[in-house]
Amino acid sequence: MTFEVSKMDGFDQKLIDLLRKDGRMSFTDIAHQLGVAVSTVRNRYNKLVADKTLHILGWVDPTRASYNSYSRVTIDVKPSSRIDAVAKQLAQIEEVSFLAITSGPSAIEINLMCIDNAHLLEILQKKIHPIEGIYDTTSTIYYEVRKWASHTIEPWTKNGNEKYPQQHAD
Repeated sequence: MTFEVSKMDGFDQKLIDLLRKDGRMSFTDIAHQLGVAVSTVRNRYNKLVADKTLHILGWVDPTRASYNSYSRVTIDVKPSSRIDAVAKQLAQIEEVSFLAITSGPSAIEINLMCIDNAHLLEILQKKIHPIEGIYDTTSTIYYEVRKWASHTIEPWTKNGNEKYPQQHAD
């Protein structure tokens, strides 16, 4: 995986800030608020999406969508040469809502959104454990999520003004 430094300017940041507040805001409304032409907003938006700096998602609260068993699963993979293949197979499982290759005692971490604990057990036993290379799993059920991902994350700064490079995966 390679990373590129995103070349975002102040306009990009203002555009992203407005979309964070209201992801359904029209280009016309954004253009009005920023004092630019609609075509400027459209072109910049398309550039940010094309270079994978901006991702537009419809986020669903799993508890309000009848997913009452939300859990984290750490996965040990042996041999380690199977990590990428295992991750690709896990990514195809509909109930996997998050997947990362990690450092530490486990090679992979996933989050599962399941209807109930019986559904969770079925996914673990029938879809995850049979994957070649999975050696062990550890599950943690989230009883109550008190904070979801922040929608107002600001870019990191150092020395109060210089921004760290924003990076994204190809």
